[in-house]
Amino acid sequence: MKTAVQTAALFLLCLLVPPLTTAQGLTNSHVEANVPVGPDFRKFLLRDLEAYFASVTGRRVRTEYELLRDAPTQSGVAYPKFYAWVRLFAGETLVDEGAVRVAAIDRVRFEVTDYVSRSRIAREPRSVEPIFPPPLLPAIRARAEATQ
Repeated sequence: MKTAVQTAALFLLCLLVPPLTTAQGLTNSHVEANVPVGPDFRKFLLRDLEAYFASVTGRRVRTEYELLRDAPTQSGVAYPKFYAWVRLFAGETLVDEGAVRVAAIDRVRFEVTDYVSRSRIAREPRSVEPIFPPPLLPAIRARAEATQ
């Protein structure tokens, strides 16, 4: 009888544990399948930020960025997201700056999903709430206030 109970308990444990490890495995594999590695990360992110802001502003810009969180944020089956503070330059002149959310796609590109300028954040501090994770909000608002 004791062996039957132990066997049943072990069976139930096996049924419950794999979904947990599988879910984490799926998250990790989704990140690995989409986030560029090594030097490609910086190269692709700069390329795609500059292309995005050139299309939005109608002129070529040089972009600098600083990640607000080193690791990506992964929700379900969506592409992994990164958050950064970006600065846009025309020549040596700063023309804009703000917070950006980008999605890493297929290890070869990033897509800007949202950009909120420093001036908008300063005017409307709550404008970043629906876009950025709550732990990043104080740092985003502090940057917007510090650069005024």
